[in-house]
Amino acid sequence: MFAYLFFFFRCCCSVSCLASGVMERVTYARTGALRSTYAGLPVTKERLVTAAPAKWFPLLTTVPQRVLKSISDSDGVDGSLLGFLPIAFVFEELRKHLSDFTQHAAFLRAVLQWYHQTAGDTLESEIATDKVEIFQPYLPAYRLRVLKEGETVATFNDISRRAVTLMGKDRGINDIPLDHPSCSAQHAALEVNFVHRNSEPFQQRLHTLMQEEYRNINWSSPDEVGKLCAHALQLMREFGGDEDMWLMELQVVDLGSTNGTNLNGELLRPLERATVIEGDVLTFGYSTRKYLIVRA
Repeated sequence: MFAYLFFFFRCCCSVSCLASGVMERVTYARTGALRSTYAGLPVTKERLVTAAPAKWFPLLTTVPQRVLKSISDSDGVDGSLLGFLPIAFVFEELRKHLSDFTQHAAFLRAVLQWYHQTAGDTLESEIATDKVEIFQPYLPAYRLRVLKEGETVATFNDISRRAVTLMGKDRGINDIPLDHPSCSAQHAALEVNFVHRNSEPFQQRLHTLMQEEYRNINWSSPDEVGKLCAHALQLMREFGGDEDMWLMELQVVDLGSTNGTNLNGELLRPLERATVIEGDVLTFGYSTRKYLIVRA
């Protein structure tokens, strides 16, 4: 299972882009590799070569590009991945209750230490008992259609076949340029994430649990973090944990832009993911252009 953890972190830290030139060894990183696979173009350049720090970061539940490609090709992935998803999901939900961003890395280390010492064998044995050999979730193929005064002016394909699609004014880092003056250099992102089918009721129960029993938790204490993780994981099991409970969804996230991102006219909270489906409309800043999610 820790091979999967290493694989996820390695994918999360390596991001590359398409570039013309001599063919080099293809880097299956978080972005760009899928299109290079389809079109035969090389991946020859590091993706985030920019003076500005990147605002986007992957979740532990963000689908790595290699995993996404295997699933998109109907090959599926090893079913032991299901042993990693519960703790990844629990970590991401608990992290929302940790207001001090500088403590996130220490919290992650404490969670992984707890997982390694106590929870890992249990989760792996549960997966072995269920005998899920191949995990094959489904996500429709989506494209993004750009409308100006009702007319299509651009179309971006494969947005649900890329782990992340970055959007903003900085053309050195983004996949989809947003050239309106009200848009930020790094404005928003579309990403493919694993999502638990009962995530909303779980979040409600977890919020109650945090308020009643862990309001004053010491996030730097491995013992207290381990106790909280065990409690949260037990709570998650009540909502189901087999392969049918895990979905792959295309989600949008505003990266703390100055003038915001709207989904169907509703302003999104910064850094909070929202699922998008066919027919949803995104707008950015004060631009009148509409970005329509359509089936490929």
